[in-house]
Amino acid sequence: MDFLVENLWKNEEFEKRIATTCSFNNAKCEFTQGKILSIKNTNINLLEPHKVDITIKGKNLILIYFDRNNLFLYNRTMPITIKQLDSLLKNIKKELS
Repeated sequence: MDFLVENLWKNEEFEKRIATTCSFNNAKCEFTQGKILSIKNTNINLLEPHKVDITIKGKNLILIYFDRNNLFLYNRTMPITIKQLDSLLKNIKKELS
């Protein structure tokens, strides 16, 4: 069984918005490139989303996203916007001060 691995297209501008939101809230963020995994000679594909690890005051948050319209907190059951992320980071920073 042969696998084909390709990088998922990422939106640099969207990642910059996430990084800016994190930096305004004194949070560190680390991006992991998403991948498209395909099994050759089949129609089976697996999308591994981009991942953002955010650390603020010793607490970790994980965001996953496929594109600018699909941003989730931890898993695909909790959609979140950049504005909600900013509010969440501000609340965490406030509560842990």
